[in-house]
Amino acid sequence: MSIKENGIQDIDITMEKYETIRKALTGLYEIFDINFFEKSIYRKTGMDNLKAINENVLKILKSSYSPREVRMKLRAIEFDEQEIMETFPL
Repeated sequence: MSIKENGIQDIDITMEKYETIRKALTGLYEIFDINFFEKSIYRKTGMDNLKAINENVLKILKSSYSPREVRMKLRAIEFDEQEIMETFPL
């Protein structure tokens, strides 16, 4: 594991971990989508919570690294995951 001198993980490793979190959130989204009716309160609250988790993880990333670095890495992830983005736009 690569660690910078000041003890912060390298952004590449951190973004790999974010990709894993994002895939897990996408899986949960699919479970909610399959198992609950579109107007179900459980589906709606579940989706809201998944989006809130993603937004908070992004805020943590932006506070740990420069927002520009995070944006550049996110663009690369989004480019690689265009199919997932169409299904679950986090």
